Amino acid sequence: MNNCSNSIKIKAALGAASIAAVLVLVGCASPPNNDRTELRDAGDGFPALAGNWYDGGKFVDPESILRLRASQTKDQVRQLIGNPHYAEGFFGVREWNYVFNLYTGIGNEYITCQYQVHYDDDMALKSTRWRDAQCPVLLVPIEIEEIAAEPRQEKLTLSGDVLFDFDSEQLSLEGQRALERVSDMVLSAYSSPSVLVVGYTDRFGDEQYNLNLSQARAETVGRYLVSQGMERRHLTLIGRGEADPVVDCPGNVATSNVKECLKPNRRVEVIVSNH
Repeated sequence: MNNCSNSIKIKAALGAASIAAVLVLVGCASPPNNDRTELRDAGDGFPALAGNWYDGGKFVDPESILRLRASQTKDQVRQLIGNPHYAEGFFGVREWNYVFNLYTGIGNEYITCQYQVHYDDDMALKSTRWRDAQCPVLLVPIEIEEIAAEPRQEKLTLSGDVLFDFDSEQLSLEGQRALERVSDMVLSAYSSPSVLVVGYTDRFGDEQYNLNLSQARAETVGRYLVSQGMERRHLTLIGRGEADPVVDCPGNVATSNVKECLKPNRRVEVIVSNH
């Protein structure tokens, strides 16, 4: 899906007051700015750009960032995203800083992003953060579809592969950020939101297991949305397992190609309306 191609639909769905918030959700917050003059100086707990080893930032595979998980060791972090880009050292250091270039999906355009990894007392990965809100949006886009205009109702779809660890209901680091964006949008665009969270899996695996996993994932999403300010009594959490597929892919063996084809079915839908 081309995130920016849906701006007309999004405007119709949310109205002028919410356009800016939604464009941030889907990755079109502003045009790419590779000069990043607003990031050149140190600030927000990040070092100045000029101090990093790579002139202009280093291109990185987004999948490597998405594979970062809490409790990983420094060696595991280095295997995924490389050594830190500043002269910070390795032993006893609790913070690593990176300067990444991320493609926007529009031709060869990219933006330069500062990224930070924090370690706990045992030197295990504790948390990560971005300096610029545009950057995590590129990693975890959120599809927004208008279901009804009056009364307003919308569906936000997120990839289950990105939200969760493999075969688990534990939220990934970038999955948490995506749900924070969902919460911000819903609470700013709806005066009294009623939210239905529906979890889905693909068709491989035991049907009951998939149903249980999708229910657990829906409940995890609900808990996190509550932690971001939503009211639990206004949330309905449902697991639908392998029901309601959005794509139909041939093949009865879970090869990598078939699983990739079925990726859109592994999703979480957040359906929002005013109650």
